[in-house]
Amino acid sequence: MKKINKIIFVLTIFLCVTMTAQAHGGNITGWKEKNSDKIVERDGKHYGYHKQEGERHYHEVQWNEEKQKWEIVKTAVYYDENLNKISLADEIKTEKIEVKFAEKVDGDTAKFDFNGEVITVRFLGIDTPETVHPTKAEEPFGKEASDFTEESLQNANKIELQYDTHASKTDQYNRHLAWIWVDDSLLQAKLLEKGLAKTYMLQDNYAYAGILQESEENARMQKNGIWFEEENKSESDAPKVEANVNHTLETILLLGVLIVGILLKNFAKKAKR
Repeated sequence: MKKINKIIFVLTIFLCVTMTAQAHGGNITGWKEKNSDKIVERDGKHYGYHKQEGERHYHEVQWNEEKQKWEIVKTAVYYDENLNKISLADEIKTEKIEVKFAEKVDGDTAKFDFNGEVITVRFLGIDTPETVHPTKAEEPFGKEASDFTEESLQNANKIELQYDTHASKTDQYNRHLAWIWVDDSLLQAKLLEKGLAKTYMLQDNYAYAGILQESEENARMQKNGIWFEEENKSESDAPKVEANVNHTLETILLLGVLIVGILLKNFAKKAKR
């Protein structure tokens, strides 16, 4: 009987751990306590600090009640000890190169005439919904993104490309990777603000990463473009997700009960002998 009690105890612990793991994720920021001394509040916003290369940098953070941890709102937006924003754009050393618009490919890719040579440029740091992908159907807001890019470039008085010192100059398809300036405005940021793109392969040390993250966050908050679509999709999928979780838990519990039942049955047979 002691053996059976031990087995039941182990199964109970297993089930509890499994259910807990499903309900709570791990902490990746290190800010585990809501009243952590690493968190400061100013004007209704919270900021958490960490040290990078010996200097203290702050990020805007928010408390995740479900996961019980502080999470960074925008990883590429830094603040100094006085909570003044640190601009990485000041560190970029590459000059802007003036080009002429040649041809649109889609929302995040275009061709430009650079000193008589036509080059294909993939817009650095963003991804727009597909319109010309060889294996994917046209995605929602893909046409809108493509049309906006084409209109912006066609009507521009001045177009400039700027390479980032922290990014490769070309990708595996030999497309140039660059920031696109249209009449002194960053085209990537405009696409994000309108909800026609998402940040993509964006490293925090890119010169305009913070600008892109803030543009994306504003679009998300205002439910522009693809974010309106995402919210509606999330609401419709929520009951399905909850049902799947409940089904998984029920399956685990049922499996535990079956195992215990089989063990008890085998024990009873041995006892009769």
